[in-house]
Amino acid sequence: MLSMMAAALVMCFSAGVERGVEGGIEQPESKDRPHVQFEIVCEQDSIAPGETATLGLVFRMEPHWHIYYLGAPGGGNPPSIEESRLPKGYRLGEIQWPAPQRFVAPGGIYDSVYENEVTLLLPVTAPADAKAGEKVAIGLKMAWLECSDVCVFGKGQASIELAVRPKDAKPKPGAGAAKIAASRARLPVPLPTDGSVSAELADGALQIRAPGAERLEFYPGQHCSDIEGMPEANVAKGEGMRLKFVNTNGSAPVADGILGIWFKGGKAGWYVVQRGVEGGSQAPGRGGESGK
Repeated sequence: MLSMMAAALVMCFSAGVERGVEGGIEQPESKDRPHVQFEIVCEQDSIAPGETATLGLVFRMEPHWHIYYLGAPGGGNPPSIEESRLPKGYRLGEIQWPAPQRFVAPGGIYDSVYENEVTLLLPVTAPADAKAGEKVAIGLKMAWLECSDVCVFGKGQASIELAVRPKDAKPKPGAGAAKIAASRARLPVPLPTDGSVSAELADGALQIRAPGAERLEFYPGQHCSDIEGMPEANVAKGEGMRLKFVNTNGSAPVADGILGIWFKGGKAGWYVVQRGVEGGSQAPGRGGESGK
């Protein structure tokens, strides 16, 4: 992982040097200021004793900048919590990751990233003895790698204040409700069991079938074997895709990643694909389908 990370940094630095020559050539992006902004939102305006609410970790990237998905195969550092400030008894769950976007850097280097804006989901649970009427502050300090022509390590701090309401009272939508709903729709789910989508690993290749699909994209995970013909191989028009694995060093290939499907009519879905993975390692996100 470290060697892949170093390669990514060298690639970004080299690209920046190429663009930085004199004579009217576009200059590289400055690395001396932040290019990613971070804030915390919530899907509701309050939390009840013993309740779990969902926070949204919103990252806004300047044009041409990106941050990394948890399962990014290139080794880029995804956002992580360095420090949390919680009232006594409050607990955070695991970050949930919406499906990423494909990104191909100069030289045909593929990665899975987020561009423009992304909202990661983070559950927070109030203690059963939380007092209605009080207000609580939740603060996070986060770190990530942000890249364009250069890569720099970014950091950000943010906080949010929530009111504690009585158990029998209903919450109102929070300022982050729409963003969180949109991200929840992009969380990958297990493949359907009705045969409407299939992913079979045989003879060193993964054969994907999705009747009614217009476009397929496969985002390799951290444990996925190398795929022949990248970065073109993991995107296809139509209902089928075949991914051939290489460089397995005599071991059985592992298909680990997220499958994105765009169906006719505009519907889209993201699914966890794990074939040949010992122990069935957990996917980085859970969620549903979108009508967008």
